[in-house]
Amino acid sequence: MLARRLAITLRVGAIVFALSALALIATPELFLEFLKIEKEQSTYSQALIWAMRMIGVCLLIASVMMPLVAAFAPERALRQVGVLMVGICSLLTLLTFLTPAPWGIGKIAYLAIGAFFTLAYIYGLRGRRRNY
Repeated sequence: MLARRLAITLRVGAIVFALSALALIATPELFLEFLKIEKEQSTYSQALIWAMRMIGVCLLIASVMMPLVAAFAPERALRQVGVLMVGICSLLTLLTFLTPAPWGIGKIAYLAIGAFFTLAYIYGLRGRRRNY
């Protein structure tokens, strides 16, 4: 049961990461506006747009690896990945909270998504421990 819960969470997380990655790669300006990041002289700098696209590529890598781990990793490895993902999702939530942008629908949505996945991984880790 533990492996199934973590595998489902990894697969759903991969979909969310893939959608975010595609948005960041295709239209980084829209993503920045969604989060209400402040513009410099009515436009975003090329360096910031490039950085957003690079983050999108990194998220794309994660979104490809997550379902592979869910499909082929044994329960012990899934448990270890789940523990790591609790930390990563918690950090994502904290950094979203600290985003230098005013509160808006984008910031609140990403806080909710980060908190949801943190709790989903914690729930997925609940279960009996095996002797490995």
